[in-house]
Amino acid sequence: MKEYDVIIIGSGIGGLVSAGLLVSQGLKPLVVEAHTRPGGYLSSFRRKEYLFDSAVDCISGTGPEGIIGRVLSLLDVGSQIEFLPVEPIRRSMFPDFDVDVCGDLEEYKISLTTLFPHERRGIRDFFKFTDRVYEEAVSSISLLSGNNRSIAISPDVVTLRNMTYEDILKDFIADPRLRAVLSDRCPFIGLSPSVVAALPMIMLVMSYFRLGAFRPRGGFQELPDLIVSAIQDRGGDVILGNEIRKIILDGDRCQRVLCESGDEYCCKYLIANSDYIHTFSNLLGGGYSDIAKKMSDHPGASTSFFIVYGSIAGRFTGHSSIGYFPSYDFPYFFNTEAEFRDDSTLGITVASVEDHGRSPEGSETIVLHEMVSGSRDWSVRQQYAEMVVKKAEKALPELSGRIQIIDTATPMTLQRYTKNHAGAAFGWNHVPGNFIMNGHGLKNFYIAGHWSEMGGGVLAAAYSGAKAASAILTKEGITLDA
Repeated sequence: MKEYDVIIIGSGIGGLVSAGLLVSQGLKPLVVEAHTRPGGYLSSFRRKEYLFDSAVDCISGTGPEGIIGRVLSLLDVGSQIEFLPVEPIRRSMFPDFDVDVCGDLEEYKISLTTLFPHERRGIRDFFKFTDRVYEEAVSSISLLSGNNRSIAISPDVVTLRNMTYEDILKDFIADPRLRAVLSDRCPFIGLSPSVVAALPMIMLVMSYFRLGAFRPRGGFQELPDLIVSAIQDRGGDVILGNEIRKIILDGDRCQRVLCESGDEYCCKYLIANSDYIHTFSNLLGGGYSDIAKKMSDHPGASTSFFIVYGSIAGRFTGHSSIGYFPSYDFPYFFNTEAEFRDDSTLGITVASVEDHGRSPEGSETIVLHEMVSGSRDWSVRQQYAEMVVKKAEKALPELSGRIQIIDTATPMTLQRYTKNHAGAAFGWNHVPGNFIMNGHGLKNFYIAGHWSEMGGGVLAAAYSGAKAASAILTKEGITLDA
């Protein structure tokens, strides 16, 4: 029976960051992935002559100061991938105005102050506060500072875990329209500002200003493929298309895993970058199923997406990332009754604006993201696709007559390829006080990915992988190379 220092279940970005950091420090990890390709939601596919990213619009943290960039540097593969900047990060379209979310925070603040001159002081103080919180929270993830010693978490960071994002907005901003504008990234985490915890939202918003927004040239699949290759080159193993069926315990420790193939592998540590409900209910089983049930009841799994992949005839001269908000009623956008309605929000990605190789000459790719729950009759997905396109035409009137639907994905599609419960796009609902994922009692078991306490989104998942790796390196007495 082959033995590894660390076994990692799942090859999403959290698992790959963990494996990359561990193998860069001389440990031998094994990554086991059920799908035939690595990456989870960071995947790409081709239909006809078009290249699409499966689910992700853009990411941050890819440069030297970000955790993803740091892992690529430690693995000596940073020069083998090109990240294309998305600037502006996003155009947010509201009933009375459009707002370009510039990568330069100062420029963005000027834009907001021009629209809301009566909120000048609130805008200044809000971003002063959130910038400081971001800095304090990132400093607590010690791998980013070149060592893996524990760093105290500031009182502000602790407090924000138990407040909603709307609570913070109301402390600084009086105008409800401006509060809506500053909530335009809430669809990136799947919850209304009145529900989502303040800390993960602040981290999400500020990460783009601090670290930029990027897409890999050639699609997001380039990133996991590169990290997997680097892990293998350094002596780690990655097994694709072989699902883990059971985690076998020895008392309060994970001893080994049993795979679908019948193979068993022993480990000193285990990281689950996999669906939390499946991991605790099926892979661990027994009394651990109660933990999964408790978490499923509250906070519950996040929303998912219905996604339309299409092509546009002719070149597109607009922005490559767009959020469409036909009103300022954010609580409504996140209710199931808003699904597929003309008066609900929609995300639009035209990645070929920056990366022309994704589409044939004289055309573009377009991806439309509609927030949905998993419980619906998806046999009429073509009708849903047409409804989504109709709404997209309200945001981009020039689409009429130019768009061709090429493919669609439902929550069940996302579940099939990633194993995420009901196609959950962000793991758990990251609500105030939801930081009990690690209360399982297993001494060598860690959770990474968007089912961890770090929050939803690619960068948060990457941070969670760094945190798990840091804990293991500390136990092994290894200080991360600067």
